[in-house]
Amino acid sequence: MHVRRRIVSCGIVFVIVMLNQSNLIAKPMGPVVEKIASRLNNEQIKSGITKGSWPDEGNFTGSILSGMVSAYKMKCDIDYRRSAEWSGDYILWAAQGNFYGDDICALTRLSQIASDPCDNPWRTVVINFYNSVKKSVGGTESYISTFEAIEPSTAVFYLANHVVAAYYVDAEDKKLWRKELINLLSRVDDSSYCPVMALGAATWALVQTGPLDQTDIHSSGEGAPYWESKKLADLPALLLSHQVQDGQPGAGGFYWQFWHTEGSPNGYTEDAIFATRGLVAAYYANPEPNLESAILNAHAALMDGVSSDGKVWERLSQEGSIFYTYGGEMLQVLGELVIPADLNIDSSVNSTDYAILVNSWYASDCAQYCYCYGADLNQDGKVDFCDLKKMADMWLEYSSR
Repeated sequence: MHVRRRIVSCGIVFVIVMLNQSNLIAKPMGPVVEKIASRLNNEQIKSGITKGSWPDEGNFTGSILSGMVSAYKMKCDIDYRRSAEWSGDYILWAAQGNFYGDDICALTRLSQIASDPCDNPWRTVVINFYNSVKKSVGGTESYISTFEAIEPSTAVFYLANHVVAAYYVDAEDKKLWRKELINLLSRVDDSSYCPVMALGAATWALVQTGPLDQTDIHSSGEGAPYWESKKLADLPALLLSHQVQDGQPGAGGFYWQFWHTEGSPNGYTEDAIFATRGLVAAYYANPEPNLESAILNAHAALMDGVSSDGKVWERLSQEGSIFYTYGGEMLQVLGELVIPADLNIDSSVNSTDYAILVNSWYASDCAQYCYCYGADLNQDGKVDFCDLKKMADMWLEYSSR
C-alpha cells in the first residue's frame, strides 16, 4: 500500500461552515455522500472474526468508521449507523486495549451518536484508555514519548487524533497530549511522508482544543528550520500558502510539500482532505473571508475527486490507487462542509428543508433519529420554534448572498 495511507484521522466535532451561494459548488453533496457511503456499506465484511472491517484494510478501520458516522449524520440511514457500530466492535476486538489515535478517536464519533452522548459504552472505553495510560509505567509522558520514534508526519496524525479524543472525554493529561502534538509538528519538514497533510491535521486538532495564539511552534530549538519564528496563530495562513491557486493545474487542491513552485506535485486527495479540515476548523473559530474563499475552492476540488460509483482515488484527478480509507476520509470532510439547516444536503437552504423540519415538528426523542433527520438544529432533543428561527435566519442569510 502507498506509504501515505497509514496516516488517517477522524472528526469528533461536526464543524459547520456557512458557504455562500457560488458556482464553485458544482453539485449537491447528498448524492455524492450516498454513493460513497453505500459502497462502503455494501463492501464491508459482514461476518466472521473480521466483521466490521473492510477487505485488506483492517488497520484503517477507524477512519472509515468515522466517515460512516458522518454519513449517518448527514443522511440518517440506519444502515450507515449499523456499519459504524460493527466497525467499533471490530476495533475493540483488534486493538485489545491499545488503540491507534484514529481508532480511539473513531470511538468518540460513536459516542456522539449514542442515545446519551455523555454516558455510553464507547465513551467509557475512551475514558478508561486515557486513565490507563496515565497509570501505566512512566505515565502519559512515557507513553507519548514513543511517538518520537515514528516518522514525524505519521506521528503528528496519530497525536492529532489522540488530542481531540483526550479533550472529548476531558482526560486529566489532555494538555500533555496537546503539548506533544506541537512539539512533533515542529519536526515535520519536506523529508517527511506528507508535510502539508500533517499541517492540516495538526491545525484541525489544535484549533478545537485551545487557542491559536502566539505560542512558539519551534520552542524546543530542535525543530525543522521551516518552523523557526512560526506561531500557532500562523497555522491557517500556512495552510493557505499551500493551496493550488486558480489558473494552475489542480486548482483548489493542495501541494503535498512545504516547498513548491509552479508545476510542483499536487492533487493528492488526502492532502486536500486534511488541509480543508484544518481550514474549516480555523474558520469555525474565527470566520475570515479569505478562509471562506479557500474552503469553497477546496470544496469544488474535493467533489470532483469522487467517481460516479462512489470510489475515491489517490488523486483528485481520479488517478492512482483506490482504497476504502479514502472514502471514509472524504465522508468526514464533506460532513464538515454542510451548510447549517441544509437538511437534504443539496447545497442550499430552501422550502424543501422547511418541509423536512415541519414534518418533525414537536417530535420527541430526536437523538434516536440523528436529531430528527437534522431538523433538531440546536440538538436539544425536540423540534420547535427555536429550530424554526434558526432555519429562517439561515435561509435569509443564505438567499441574500
